[in-house]
Amino acid sequence: MEGVPVNIVIFVGTPGAGKDTQADFLVREYGMTQVPSSQIIYKKFEEHGDDPIVKEQIERVKVGYLNAPELTGEWIMEYVREQLPKGKKLVFSGSPRTVAEAQVELKGLDELVGIQNIVVINLFLDEEEARKRILNRRYCRAHKHSVPWTPEYRNVTVCPWDQSELYVRDLDDPKLLDKRFQEYHELTIPTIELLKKSGVPFFVIDGNQAIEAIHPEVAAIVERRTAPAPIG
Repeated sequence: MEGVPVNIVIFVGTPGAGKDTQADFLVREYGMTQVPSSQIIYKKFEEHGDDPIVKEQIERVKVGYLNAPELTGEWIMEYVREQLPKGKKLVFSGSPRTVAEAQVELKGLDELVGIQNIVVINLFLDEEEARKRILNRRYCRAHKHSVPWTPEYRNVTVCPWDQSELYVRDLDDPKLLDKRFQEYHELTIPTIELLKKSGVPFFVIDGNQAIEAIHPEVAAIVERRTAPAPIG
């Protein structure tokens, strides 16, 4: 399929809901560019590791906390402002996760493309299933593709898309799970509510479904064949 009617797709949902997986599909099928939140942050860590503010953020990540929200939002928007003039259509799968981060990004995105050219897709997944997926998922070294723990990918030993080595992220350490879900409940659920009421077209998809069932629903939203969920 050629062309994507929307400029920005933002995936939100519990950790393990499949945000990266669905973003990968949009990159491969529509040629969208994924906003690599983690890579943007870690690049800041590598390039500005001596900065006291950055040092503080590095220590937060080491113990499982999110970065300072406004700072993360600013770093993300720096990347977005570099990409949009190149004609890129962007997909977010790791940001925003906090209200302050969302406020920074929504303001910037509205100025750049307009609210109606953005869609938010909430992948809803129950916590028990989410924890199971996180403990078993892998990523590839070359392009950071997310390889989910589903029957079709369970026995693969290299990335199905670029054949590179697979690894488990430090962030998916079982010891960090409780803290991650605590932050999700305290910080990200209010963020999702903010996005829902912001005027951005907002959609909900059942993330407990098989990947093959979710992707067509995402595609229908991206192509504007599905109406937004009612606000309430």
